[in-house]
Amino acid sequence: MFSPSKGVEGHGGTTIIARGVKLEGEFNSQSDVLIEGEVHGTLSTSGLLTVGPDARIKADVSAGEAIVSGTVEGNFVVSKRLEIKSSSKILGDVSAETITVESGAILSGRMMVGTKGTAPEKSATGSSRRERNASAATTLLANER
Repeated sequence: MFSPSKGVEGHGGTTIIARGVKLEGEFNSQSDVLIEGEVHGTLSTSGLLTVGPDARIKADVSAGEAIVSGTVEGNFVVSKRLEIKSSSKILGDVSAETITVESGAILSGRMMVGTKGTAPEKSATGSSRRERNASAATTLLANER
């Protein structure tokens, strides 16, 4: 687990994963994080997460706020605001209180807005309530034909 040291006034500094750096495992921070390199595993920060245009993340991500310009493969849970820039590619479910998506961004997965960054509810079978309801509706429509 990595954790940046506190600044002079008690505020956390910004942790930077620079271009050319590959981090594997569990990463936790209480302050802002800038990713320009690669992260594989899990990534969590209560601060602002900035994913640079050349960054590649293969992880489930949790952040207070996020601005994404690079590639994220994994589920993305944001407590407040998520900005998805035009150069972004997100492959996974996204959940945030507010989400902005620029034209040209790629998002493959479910998007949940207004949820204050909560993960989808899972059943014992691993499917969410929404997926079960959609499956039931599909079965119903198929049986009505």
